[in-house]
Amino acid sequence: MPHFPSRLSSWVRHCVTTSWLLSSSVAVACSCMQGISGEFLHAAPAASGKPAVVTVPANARGILFLPNQSPDFLLRDQDGHILVGPPVPLSTKRFRIIERGTGRKLTPVAVRLRVEKQVGVQPYIYYLASPEMQQCAEEKNASMPICRRVKAMERSWDKPEPEGPSDAVKRFAMQQGLREVSEEIDASYGLYRIEAREGFKPGKLYDISYRSTGRKLTAVLRMGTTPLRINAPGQFSIRTDGAPRRERLQMAQGGTCSRTAKLASQPLQLAWPPAYDAYESLVMYFMRHKLHQEDRQQTAPPGRFFSFQYWPSLCTDIAHGSSFHGNGRELAVGDCQAPAAREVKAYAGVLEVEDRLHETAPLSVTFPKAKPDECPAMMDEVYPIYFVPAQTG
Repeated sequence: MPHFPSRLSSWVRHCVTTSWLLSSSVAVACSCMQGISGEFLHAAPAASGKPAVVTVPANARGILFLPNQSPDFLLRDQDGHILVGPPVPLSTKRFRIIERGTGRKLTPVAVRLRVEKQVGVQPYIYYLASPEMQQCAEEKNASMPICRRVKAMERSWDKPEPEGPSDAVKRFAMQQGLREVSEEIDASYGLYRIEAREGFKPGKLYDISYRSTGRKLTAVLRMGTTPLRINAPGQFSIRTDGAPRRERLQMAQGGTCSRTAKLASQPLQLAWPPAYDAYESLVMYFMRHKLHQEDRQQTAPPGRFFSFQYWPSLCTDIAHGSSFHGNGRELAVGDCQAPAAREVKAYAGVLEVEDRLHETAPLSVTFPKAKPDECPAMMDEVYPIYFVPAQTG
């Protein structure tokens, strides 16, 4: 749901929801089925019938888990106020940790990693629906007066004032005396690190499982014998990876899943300290950019940092905290004719070990002026839709 994006990359990806959250004007007919129970992150491909293996440094505190769960959404307005059902935190009772060789059972601990707060994702404001309002999710209750009112707001939330104020849900929540639960939502949904109260031992193997809605996810946590030296010399940084260019790119778009457009592009490359080289597959990274002026192919207004990610199709599966190109590579795109100059920065780290990501210094990105006839006479308009750190799982 919001921040999907977080997410959104290994969940049931339904474009009606995505476009409803990100662009109310887009007609949607694209639907892509993905995993439905969540996932252990950074697992190596598993052999047939065997659990995936996650290999971590000796000082890792746990395995990363991204659950596919979100609050029950009833209504949202243009300003990002959302009416939801009661938040349900991830339950440690669904996890089981067994140490191989000894059979020792460890006590699972779920630590919520609030990546989006550090990265600076614009938060949504959540209000808890009353028990009566929560019944509106069921079609049989559609005739209830409160449900008719909620339905009417749902039909008009994207209309201009005075027909549909942009903060309609906030006004409704204030009138009904509903409680804001933004902090509870943020604490309950998103990325977790599953730790053991007793701790994990270097060199040991641990079988970890998660059960949800009749399905079981399994992974093997392989503890290394060498720690990750997070204070070793070197810095995280971002640089350009070759010259900027104009090219035809496939871009995610509501309604048709994707479309091809002629765009300005600049390949980017994240670099990290040498100590992280041995754990490259564990490095998570999120990109942000700040436009210096308007860009016709960007929905982000200039002057503030916003998340971005090249995403070729709504049905493209991109690992959380990674990119389509992988290995720290990303692609900045802009209008072919007049792409906006911008600043780009990244947040990166190994969250199996660290609680916070490392922020890079901003990188200035500019594009040369388009050559005659290099860009189409009529713009190939796309609606950029980017994943950002998941807040609501």
